[in-house]
Amino acid sequence: MIYSVHQPHYLPYPGYLAKVALSDAFVFLEDVQYTKRDYQNRNKVKGPNGAQWLTIPVKGEYKSKIREMRIDYSAGWQKKHIETIRRFYSKSVHQEYLDSFADIIDEEFDCLSDLTMRTTEFFVESFHISTDIRTQMSFLSLPEDPNERIIAIGKQLGADTYLAGSGGKNYMNLALFEAADIKVLFQDVIPVSYPQLHGEFIPHMGSIDLLLNTGPDGYDTYVAPHFKLYQ
Repeated sequence: MIYSVHQPHYLPYPGYLAKVALSDAFVFLEDVQYTKRDYQNRNKVKGPNGAQWLTIPVKGEYKSKIREMRIDYSAGWQKKHIETIRRFYSKSVHQEYLDSFADIIDEEFDCLSDLTMRTTEFFVESFHISTDIRTQMSFLSLPEDPNERIIAIGKQLGADTYLAGSGGKNYMNLALFEAADIKVLFQDVIPVSYPQLHGEFIPHMGSIDLLLNTGPDGYDTYVAPHFKLYQ
């Protein structure tokens, strides 16, 4: 059984979805420290002038956990995000997904992670990815050490293989995984090309770009063939 873990991202890019799809079980790490200027509260969409950030304004204490970050709904960001997406993708082939996505953005969530996890689930459902998705908070007594935390999640899942990003080699203690009888596989970040609006292809857009341009078969057709696992 292969499992993976990752902090929840807003409008996660196709490579994030690949990590989900390549796993039998995927766990959101919402109970770890929030990182500023990361993808936890923002991502990019493509318009006539290229890539543009869509950012969720948040409020919370320094070093707060992701699940402790609150969304600042006073800034009116929801209307801006929805109008921007509708404008940029007004000529997309699969606009039927816009209303369902807008309904998620219009909803008020208690914390940032609730919204970002829901957007990921929206893409997973839309692309018919069948991975079992869980939250970090559904596991009991997890250690604080990042490596030991991941191992403990695997043990509670009954998994024997952990899927990490290619950068994991730089910070993971692989000896701990070996001692725990958990095999580690790696996944490269690959700039996957697919049909896009507004000129020359730009990689690593939020997955709303992939969905509106290619529809429910877009992941299987354009993304899945490019991702392979290695030791």
